[in-house]
Amino acid sequence: MTAAGRVGTWFPLPFVGVALLLAVLIVLTPILTANGQPAAGSIYSQAELIVDAVPGNSSIHFYVRGEGTTARYQDIRMGFAFGFNWSGTFPSGRLNWTDWQNATSVLSIAFAVNRTPLAVNVSALYSANGVNALYVGVLAIDVGVPAGTSTETLTVVSGTAGIGSFAYPVANLPIPIPLSDVGSGGP
Repeated sequence: MTAAGRVGTWFPLPFVGVALLLAVLIVLTPILTANGQPAAGSIYSQAELIVDAVPGNSSIHFYVRGEGTTARYQDIRMGFAFGFNWSGTFPSGRLNWTDWQNATSVLSIAFAVNRTPLAVNVSALYSANGVNALYVGVLAIDVGVPAGTSTETLTVVSGTAGIGSFAYPVANLPIPIPLSDVGSGGP
């Protein structure tokens, strides 16, 4: 028996062909979209909030963009609330959303603030081929040095299902926070 015959016993040609075809389809499916836009709800249209700060600097930078950098959002909104007591949990009282940043037909938006604690309210509406995906997040954020440590830490408490709460050293920023996909939304 030849070497090809022995290999064919373990890897029959029809199964190899089907496996290769599936691999090619898996790789090309995200690319094969109309108008070059990723499909709504796909990993390529997933919106994320990136939080960045420099140790010892009071400025915090926020960026909202897609994980796939070519996703153009129909609408991105980001608002901030200040003046609440930080307790390490999401604020229980009513928040006064101010400093709204709104943009339409954009790849991303950015904003910087110089005080904490703060809450950020983010939404990004993506639309492609008549299908919408709405990504949202409401987070309370504080930067400080927790008792018993010497590490400046960013603490994020989520008020949105699907987004976890965490603490992260400021020296290791930026950190992307995937927003929750709540399905279709908008007009």
